[in-house]
This record gives sequence, structure tokens and C-alpha cells, in this order.
Amino acid sequence: MTRTAVAARTRSSGATARSRPLVAAALALLLGLLLLGGLAGSTRTADAHAFLERSDPQANAVLPTQPTEVRLWFTEPLEPDYSRAQLFDAAGVLVPTDASRIGANNELLLTLPQNLPTGTYSVQWRNISTADGHPQQGYLPFTIGGSSDVVTPVPPAVATFDAAPTWLQGIGRWLSLLGSIGVVGALACWVWVLRPALRGLEAERREQAIGHIVLLVVVLGAVGLAGNLLHLIVQATATGDGWGPGVLLDVATGTRFGTLWIVRVALLVALVCAVGSRLPFVEPLRTGTLLLFGGLSAAALLPFSLNSHASALGNARPAALAADWLHMGATSVWIGGLLVLLVVLLLDLRGVDLALRRATLAEAIPRFTTLAISSVLILAATGFYSAWLHVGNLVALRETDYGRALIVKLALLVVVLVLGALNMRWVGPRMRDAARQTPTLFGRTLAVEAALAVGLLLVVGIMTSLPTARDTIKAESDSTTFHLSQGNIHAVLHLSPGAVGANRYTADVQVDGDTNPLTVLLRVAPVDASDLEGVREIALQPTGGVRYEASGTDLSVTGEWSLELIVRQTSGVDTRFNATYRVANTPPAQRVPGDPPLFRGPESTFGVLFAALALVLIVVAARTQPNRQERMITFGISGALLLGGGLVLLANLTAPTNDLLGANPTPRTAASVSSGSALFQANCTSCHGTDARGDGPLAPTLSRPPADLHAAHVDDHSDADMAWWIMNGIQPVMPAFGDELTTEQVWDLVNYVRSLRQGLEQ
Repeated sequence: MTRTAVAARTRSSGATARSRPLVAAALALLLGLLLLGGLAGSTRTADAHAFLERSDPQANAVLPTQPTEVRLWFTEPLEPDYSRAQLFDAAGVLVPTDASRIGANNELLLTLPQNLPTGTYSVQWRNISTADGHPQQGYLPFTIGGSSDVVTPVPPAVATFDAAPTWLQGIGRWLSLLGSIGVVGALACWVWVLRPALRGLEAERREQAIGHIVLLVVVLGAVGLAGNLLHLIVQATATGDGWGPGVLLDVATGTRFGTLWIVRVALLVALVCAVGSRLPFVEPLRTGTLLLFGGLSAAALLPFSLNSHASALGNARPAALAADWLHMGATSVWIGGLLVLLVVLLLDLRGVDLALRRATLAEAIPRFTTLAISSVLILAATGFYSAWLHVGNLVALRETDYGRALIVKLALLVVVLVLGALNMRWVGPRMRDAARQTPTLFGRTLAVEAALAVGLLLVVGIMTSLPTARDTIKAESDSTTFHLSQGNIHAVLHLSPGAVGANRYTADVQVDGDTNPLTVLLRVAPVDASDLEGVREIALQPTGGVRYEASGTDLSVTGEWSLELIVRQTSGVDTRFNATYRVANTPPAQRVPGDPPLFRGPESTFGVLFAALALVLIVVAARTQPNRQERMITFGISGALLLGGGLVLLANLTAPTNDLLGANPTPRTAASVSSGSALFQANCTSCHGTDARGDGPLAPTLSRPPADLHAAHVDDHSDADMAWWIMNGIQPVMPAFGDELTTEQVWDLVNYVRSLRQGLEQ
């Protein structure tokens, strides 16, 4: 072989070796995208998050007297300008009313006209959540009069608009997350890892590395701005008004999402500009500079948390927001640090003397490992709390898009953790020996780790675009009812319990202008059945009025089933309605996870932050403090913080209220409030005081001060919350009155407390 050939082969081998980390990164990111592909494809349009939780009157209620208003409670707070309710009669004709309005406790109120005729009505509602900005719509039927007045109503026309697909929404969130997280993590990695590790390099190469870090920050900032713009466009489509310049301006300036969006963009720009000024690279690094960039970094992540699922948790919101913000911060330090480490390794340590290169990495790896371990511990703790809040059980994890996305996220996370452990336990220690390939191996594993981490962020972007698993399972618990309409035929089909095994099939069918007997058939078949294979036909028998029923074990296996309801008139004309339904082993109502205990109150925020700070101090002390005495002092401080934070959280851990209490059935009239006032004076003044200000004679002796019932925090709780606490007490300071008061008295007492701030119902 000639010398030229050898040289060419050597250059080719070197080029191949240099390209391997990039190829590995591309393949790893592709893996993440492929894992996510099925999920993104199964959610074509943006799913809603503010589900209807309960209503007064309840769906399909028959009311002997007309209510003064319809009250709808949702799982998240609502945007006033984009949330509304309208009244329709049984024929689907709009009934004029005053405009609906937003009430307390995620409530939408519609005042009804006086003296409505007896009959069936529907309230159509539409909302946009202020917590995460997603739309939802539906309708609520009820009847005024008696059972003879019940008819199957014509469903109101569904508002249609070009909602952005979930995958596009996920990409917008992904890019905006990647930009902000990358910038914040790059700064943290520079201060703690690269600044001391690069001191051994010559001044010119160190300055070159700083230039590349600044360039990376600028690129990440541009990515974040592009993602934010895409996110704003997607949000504008949720209003149903398109996404022209006027709509974008209205959303940006007239909604809570828009306010947070402006703050998020402004903080990202400020952070990028501050890094571009090279202020964090000036030596010596001053305390004021650290505080400035630390504050900007912390603030830049907060709008993401304020626009997350955690923002919809009422009085448990502060602790959930703190946990979500810490989760974001830990993700930033880890993933952003990986990105900047990779850039410096690929661009600035190539060509450096092997011994110097090895020494630089030997300094950087342990420092980054300290950051990574701290981040992983915080991610594990806050991630578990988030799963507790938003998933709840294995059914929700397996059978919802949010749960499946979480599984993908955890799978990617495990791979990243394995690679990180490989670098920490094997590659890092080998950096000190004479193995020439060790720095190259570190570069490859780091590239794969960084690419998987970026793919993991893509999954997070999709997850934050989906309704939580808990809310989805709750909403699906009512999905065994199908409202069907075609021409002059209206039907409501219900499956009970809607699981594998014995079921009862009920159809209420009404044909306008035709009172002749009908033949009603239900055909069911697994979705993947070929031709007529597996199709089962069930004849529903008339049981009086418009109702037809049958029972059977036709839904025999789990999975997607197609349903076809056939209505055959005496003329021989068939009308067919089609729907699909997922059959599970357990009835929908039994698949709903129980409500999680919550850390309530603003003081819970300090419990979360103290616990996180304690974890970081323990890791830093264990890895960086060689002096045993100093290490023990730090451990003692950490233990005190951990204990204090834990006690605060335990003191504010509140059991969930009983959903079976439902809405308050007693109107807030003068008679009810008067009865509640008398009950309050007889049972509650020793702690809460005669004026309910929390200043009763026993108040100073209690470990937890009684609530001031005139304060704004009362509006954070539903009537069901207060009724539950009255009946079951609040340990250890408030006794239970469930055995002393009747249910009617409890609701009267609730009405009295509510009247202190809101007066009587109008």
C-alpha cells in the first residue's frame, strides 16, 4: 500500500470516527420520534383539558319546578372571553337568555328566563381553559315537568373549527421548552462545570469555547422563539376564530395564556441578550452576576409551570406548581448541560493534547455528575408527585394517550440514566489512565445521551398538549352514552356497565311526526373483524314510551368495537347510526382512579422547596466536601431542611373530598342562610368567632389557626369541599359534625358560609 493510500485511509478513518457521535445522535433522536409516532398519530386534533366535572341540574334530570340557573363546574379555570353557555329547546332552537358568566370554583353560570314551558332543554357549552389553554365543548339535557314531558332532544349544532393537530401543538411546546431549558442549562453547566474545567486550556482556546457557548445559547434562543410563535398560532386556532394577526394579538393581550406567553418570550430574550453580552464569562465571577442570571433563569421557567396541568389544582396549586417548576429546573440543568458539554467536546477539545484533554474531562465529568445526580433525585421525586396527581392508577397509565406518553418518557429516561451511569462509573474513572480511546468513547456516549434527552423533551411537549390520564379516564367513564341524530330521528344509546361480559343495552328513540311502532336493532362487532365475521345483532324490545332495551353478553373481548344502531320504521326505511367504543375488562366507573390526597395551601410551597434544597445539599456535600466535619455539618443542615419540609407537607396533606356529595342541592335563600347562621352560632363560634373571622376564644390554643371565612381563600373551595369538612372534620383541630347534623343542615351551614362573601343567590 502506498504512503498516499495510507494517508487517505487514515483521513477517512478519522472522518468516520468524528462522524460517529453525530450519527449516533441522529439515530437516537430518530428512535425517540419513532416511539412517539404511534402516539402522535392517534391524537389528530388538540384534546381538551377543562372537562365538565359536574352540573346542577345533572344531565337528564327531570325537575318538577324550573331552576333559576344552570351551573356547570369544570376541572380547570375558564377564559371568560372564550367560554359560554347557551340554552336550546328540544327541537334544537336557541332560547334567548342573558349572557353566561364565570363564577367561582371553575364554574360557568347561565341564568334561565322565567316561566319556561315544560319540556326538555339542552345547555350547550364551550370553554377554553386558562390553565393550559385548550378548548372543550358539550351539551347538557334536562327536563322541566314530569316524566311525560321527557323527549329525546335534538343535539345542538357542534361548533366546528380548524383546531391544530396535537402533534403540531406538541412540536410548538417542544421547541419552546428546548430553547428555554437549553439556555438555562447551558448557564448552569458553565458556572459549575466548564468554567473551572477549562481553566487549564490556553487563553485563545478558552475564548473560543466561550464563543461557541454564546453561539449555542443564541441558537437555542432562536429555537425557543420559533417554538413560542408556533405555540401562539396553535392557541389562536383553539378560539375558533382562525389565526390571523388580529386573533394572535387578541390572544396575546386578552388571555391568561397570552400574558404568560409574553412574559415567557420576554424573559427568554432577556436571558439570551445577557449571555450575548458575555457578562457571565467575565472573571472573577461576581455574586451579583450569579444572582442576576440565577434569578433570570428561575423566572424564565416559571411561565411554563403556570401554564401547565399543575395550574388547575385549586388550593393544592402552590405545591403542585413548586414541584413542576423544580422538575423544569432539574431538567434544564441536566439536558441543557448535556448539550453544552457536547458542543465543547466536539468543537473545542479536538486537537488538544491528549493528556490535557483527559485532565479537562476528568475535572468536568465529576462536576457534571454532581449536577446530574441532584437533578435525577429531584426529577424522581417531583415526577412521582406529578404521576400521583395526573395519572392515579395503572389503567390510566396503560389506556390513555397521556399515560402511554409517560411510558415512552420513562423508557427514554431509563436509557439516558444507563448512559449517564456508564459515564460516571466507568468512562470517567478511566479518563485518568492512558487509554487513548476513552475521550472518544465519552464523546459517543454523551452524543447518544444528549440526543435521547432531546427526544425525551419531545415526549414532554406532547404530554403537555394532552389531557391528563386522570381527567381522561374520568371523562370516559361517561362514554357509554351516545347521543345520535339523523334527519327527524333522535336517539340516545346507553351501555351498562359497558365492560366485557353481561351488559344492558338501552335506546331512547324518537321519530319526529311519526308515532308508529319501530324496530330497533343493535349490531356490535370487534373493529378488526373481517366482513361479517364476529358481527352480532341484538333486537331491542320496546318497554314503553320511546325506550327499547335488551341484555346480553355480546361484548365478549376487550378492544375497539363498532356499534351500529338501526332504526326501522313501518315504511321499511332503515336509519343507521354508527359509533365506536373501547371495551375493557372493568366498567368505566370502576376504572376511574380515586382522588389523590393533596398538599394544600401556599405554605406547602416551602415544604417542597425545602425538601428539594436538602436533596441538592446532600449530594453536593457527599461528592465535593472531603472534610468530614464540614460534610457532617452540611448533612445536619440538609436533614433539618428535609425534616422541616416534610412536616410542612404532612401538616397540609388533606384527604380528598367525597365526590358523591355532588353539587349543593339547596338554593342559597334567606331561609337557608338564616338556618345556617343559627347552626354556626351554636357549633362553630368557639373557634371561628361570632363573626366568622377565625378569632374565637379557643383559637389561640389550636395548633392550626381557624380559617377566616370572610377571606378570599374560601372561593377556592367548592360547596362539596366545605360540606365534606363539616361532616368529617379537619384533623386534628376541627371535629366532625356528620353524626350531629342532618344533610340538610350541613348544606344550610355551607350556604351561610358562602353568603359571607357572595350574599344570597339572585
